[in-house]
Amino acid sequence: RIFVKRTIGELLFDGYEDTVMDIGSSLDSDDDYFEEEDEVEKDPNKVPMDKFGWFYKRNGTSWSDGDLSMHTGVDDMSLLGKIASWNKRTRTDAFPGDCGLVRGSSDGLFPPGLTSSTDSISIYSTDLCRPLHFTRSTTQDVHGIPVQKFDLAASNFANSSVCAENACYNNNIPSGVQNVTQCKMESPAFVSRPHFHLADPFYKDQFQYGVHAKEGAHDSSFWVEPKSSIPLKVEMRLQLNVLLRKVEGIEYLFKNLPEVMFPVFWFDSVATLPEHMAGSLNMLVMLPNIMQACGIFSVVSSFIIFFLVILCKYKESQTKKEKLSQDRYESSILKNMDYNYKKVPVSESVK
Repeated sequence: RIFVKRTIGELLFDGYEDTVMDIGSSLDSDDDYFEEEDEVEKDPNKVPMDKFGWFYKRNGTSWSDGDLSMHTGVDDMSLLGKIASWNKRTRTDAFPGDCGLVRGSSDGLFPPGLTSSTDSISIYSTDLCRPLHFTRSTTQDVHGIPVQKFDLAASNFANSSVCAENACYNNNIPSGVQNVTQCKMESPAFVSRPHFHLADPFYKDQFQYGVHAKEGAHDSSFWVEPKSSIPLKVEMRLQLNVLLRKVEGIEYLFKNLPEVMFPVFWFDSVATLPEHMAGSLNMLVMLPNIMQACGIFSVVSSFIIFFLVILCKYKESQTKKEKLSQDRYESSILKNMDYNYKKVPVSESVK
C-alpha cells in the first residue's frame, strides 16, 4: 500500500511493521551472520530496522546521542560545559572542513558569567551533527528573575549565498533549510524552522495552503540567568522535512511527481524552571551580593569598633592624666603653704 493510516504513537515512538523495513532488517542480519557476536562493535548511531518510527526506541533512552564528553571546569572554569568529543572523536564525517568540528556547549551548560559578557552562545546538536548558534536578543524575566534571551540565529540554516561560512554544510538548496542527509543515516532528511520560518519563499510557494510562518510562535530561544549562566527557560521549535523526488523505474506510480521539500512534522518543546524553585535560584544568584554586603558590613563594623575602642582608651588616658595633674597641683599647693600653729590657752570658764 502506498498510503497507510497509523496512530501518532506508532509514527513517533512505538513504530509499526513495514515490508520495506522487514527487507532492510533481513539484509542487516545477513551481514552479521558470519561474524562472532563478541567481535562486533555496536555502532551507537545505528538505528533499529525492525520497525519504522521517527523516534523509534528513542523515548527515555540515550543510545542515539552517542558518547558525549565535556569539560567539567575542574582545571579551567571557563571551559565548563564545552563539548570535548563525540563518540571519542573531535569531528564528524557528516560535513567537511570546519563544519565537521565537534564544538559548542553540551546540553546548554555554560561557565558562570559567560552569558553576561558574550553576544552569542553555541549548543552542539547530535541530531544535526552541528552546533546551533544563538544570539543575544532582549532582557526578560522568569518568575521575577532577570534573564537574558538568546534567539536562534537567522544564519544557522542559511546557504552560502547568504552566509559564506556555511558553504561546508552542503546546503546547495534555497536558503533556510539544513541538509542533514549525511548526519546519521543516508536519508533525504532536512531540518528547518516550523512552517519554513525565515526560509526562502521558494518553500512556501510549493504549497497552496497550510504553510504560515509566524514570528515568535516558530522561533527557538534560550533564556539564561546572566550571572550563573543557568538556563531558566528553553524553547526549541524545529521541523523535519523530506525531499520528495521521482525514482527512476517506478514512474507508473509517481510519473508526474514534482520535486518537493515536504514538511513531515514540527515539534514545540518548552522547558521552564518550576516556580517553586525560583526562590532557591534567586537566593543562589543573590548569594555573592549578600556575601559581599556582609563582608563590607563586617569590615566597616570592625573599623567602627576599633575606632570606638581607641577613642575610649584615649578618653580614659586623658581622664587619668587630668586626675594625676590635679593631684600633683593640690600636693604642690600644700607643700608651699607655711602654717604657724599656736597653742590657745583654755579659759577657766570653759572648764
